[in-house]
Amino acid sequence: SMRHKKIIIRAVVLLTMLVLTVVFTPAYSQGKNAYNAGLLASESGDYVAAVTAWQPLASQGDAAAQFNLALMYHRGLGVAPDEQKAVQWYQKSASNGYAKAQEFLAAAYREGWFGLEKNSQKAKYWSQQLENSGL
Repeated sequence: SMRHKKIIIRAVVLLTMLVLTVVFTPAYSQGKNAYNAGLLASESGDYVAAVTAWQPLASQGDAAAQFNLALMYHRGLGVAPDEQKAVQWYQKSASNGYAKAQEFLAAAYREGWFGLEKNSQKAKYWSQQLENSGL
């Protein structure tokens, strides 16, 4: 469907723009200072400091920090590249209602990205969640 094509195109665009600053979104969480410290670090290229700032927030369930951490593992910025860890963090972020992560997973399951098996049901599930998020 057109909608699925649109999701895949947007996800591809996001993936190619994984120059982090474009994708990162300001936090809306209690950990705002730590989150923003991570953003500043990533913008200045200090990815280790960014990961250090986001890791505790991500572990506490901050969906934006989880998404950012997924990107870091995905790209191997500040950490060794690890697609499995990236997927785990994308899934946590998506389960916490983070639309970008839901969009990534919908496309990933449809296309078999990140070492995931193609799975049209999971792709459909995350597309549905994305619609419920109002996108």
